[in-house]
Amino acid sequence: SSGDMSQEDLLASLKQRSSRLSLSMQPAVHLLEHKLKIVSVSKESLSSVTHSLLNVLLKLFSRDSNCRRNHFFSFTETCSDYSIVLDSELLKAVQVGAPESNNIEVVDVVWRPLVVEIGAFGSLSGIGKIAASVITPLADHGVSVFCLSTNQDDYVLVKEADLKKALSCLSIRFKVMCDSERTSDTAVADGILKKANMECSKRIGSCAAVATPPQPHPRPQQHRPITHPYTCSSTQFSVCSVAPNALTSSAVILLEFMLFNKYSKEDVFFSISIIDNDITMVIDSKELSRFPEDALYSSEECWRLLRIGDSPLGFEECGIVAQVSAPLAEAEISTYYICTYYTDHTLVQVTCVLSQS
Repeated sequence: SSGDMSQEDLLASLKQRSSRLSLSMQPAVHLLEHKLKIVSVSKESLSSVTHSLLNVLLKLFSRDSNCRRNHFFSFTETCSDYSIVLDSELLKAVQVGAPESNNIEVVDVVWRPLVVEIGAFGSLSGIGKIAASVITPLADHGVSVFCLSTNQDDYVLVKEADLKKALSCLSIRFKVMCDSERTSDTAVADGILKKANMECSKRIGSCAAVATPPQPHPRPQQHRPITHPYTCSSTQFSVCSVAPNALTSSAVILLEFMLFNKYSKEDVFFSISIIDNDITMVIDSKELSRFPEDALYSSEECWRLLRIGDSPLGFEECGIVAQVSAPLAEAEISTYYICTYYTDHTLVQVTCVLSQS
């Protein structure tokens, strides 16, 4: 009981509990265990990898959720190519089935996915929630990112060679955690992550006893200039979550869009990400009626697509995502951001596009 404790012991206990509370209130950045590759398949070469991709997709569409939990897969069709982000195991499965290695282009870099749990951030959804606290600081530290937004999370991919720099940058405002137990409150206890969390704990331990949320990243005095041209598609898109138990019933339709779409328009864009049970699809709103009832969850809001870049952006330049996402976030405009092999894409609500035009 508290009557058996000295005043010093009681104060020490309260301080320890306060530190734990502060730590639990601090938003977290999760380092996922996947090691990812970014792949491009040309329009002409899709038929040569269709069989191997079909085998991979049938596995991911399985009723067994464990098949998805252990993998990371994102597929995006643009007017230029089919851009695929996948873990090393799935890449091997695709390459084994491809008759010639030159049918696909693979970035010779390993990418590590980070997920930021920042909670509610005003009325913003998508990458706008982390534009100031994550995307801009990483750009300031010279870390190139590859971003994939879903309905549940924003995945920020960084090169494995830049991982130490990225985690050191983000540990100033975030608790760094591993993916082994996504819901666990146990920090990673090795290497870079342990060092980042130790520094974080020192800062928290030096705070007052009353827990206070971390301060936001200071607003930059001026935005980065947008250095790449962008175009706005006339098509209206929907951002949908696919119910995991509806993957089987929707498989034929999804495969048709991904592998057998003979009606691609000049401004075609279709994207699906399957990461655990976070299954998000970006699709022409006119095509929603083709899916079974209750298979998709989406708001009534439609989105317009901004394509950034009229030539390959490459993977070395820093700050492209920050150039686009930061000013939109400051204007309280929600955005989803999807990088592909050649260009970047951001989705903006139709009402926002119309109000700014």
